[in-house]
Amino acid sequence: MFRKLFLGLFIFFVVGCASIPDSLKTQTETPITDFATIVDDPAFVQHKEVRLGGIIASITNEKHRTRIEMASLPLTSDGRPKLDEKPQGRFVAYVDGFLEPLEYTQGRLLTVVGTLDGNEKGKVGEFGYTFPVVTVSGSQIWQIKQEIRIDNFDAYHSCIGTRCSFMNYGFGSTRGEVKQRVTK
Repeated sequence: MFRKLFLGLFIFFVVGCASIPDSLKTQTETPITDFATIVDDPAFVQHKEVRLGGIIASITNEKHRTRIEMASLPLTSDGRPKLDEKPQGRFVAYVDGFLEPLEYTQGRLLTVVGTLDGNEKGKVGEFGYTFPVVTVSGSQIWQIKQEIRIDNFDAYHSCIGTRCSFMNYGFGSTRGEVKQRVTK
């Protein structure tokens, strides 16, 4: 009985942690998430649903829409960009209406869903580049949280007897670890 309850709770938390936010859900079960697929066969993926994400390179508010240029990163199963991966290329996302440039600023992490609608010629610096274009139907901006963990192993050692060294009491090896994770 206890094992079944434990297994049920474990599955509930694992499934709950890996779910896609409502803003990133698509109409198809398997949207295209691999940027390499888009670059390798652009004719095949035209007008199909995609879920792409990465780092905002630039944002421009036009008259009726906003243009976001992004450096694509691989995504986790719940749509978060993977921080430890290198960019795969660039794409342009068009969002209807106005987006606040202070919120969607250069360097922020963003995931978008929508349809792939052709290519756009442009430049990255002075280099000519062909950007795949995504017409956005939903998006999720992410934050990077840092967690710092410090372990001081010798601060509370217990030594009883005449052979203990009290000279080092409270001083010893300390290990620190900084982790970054992506959150809503």
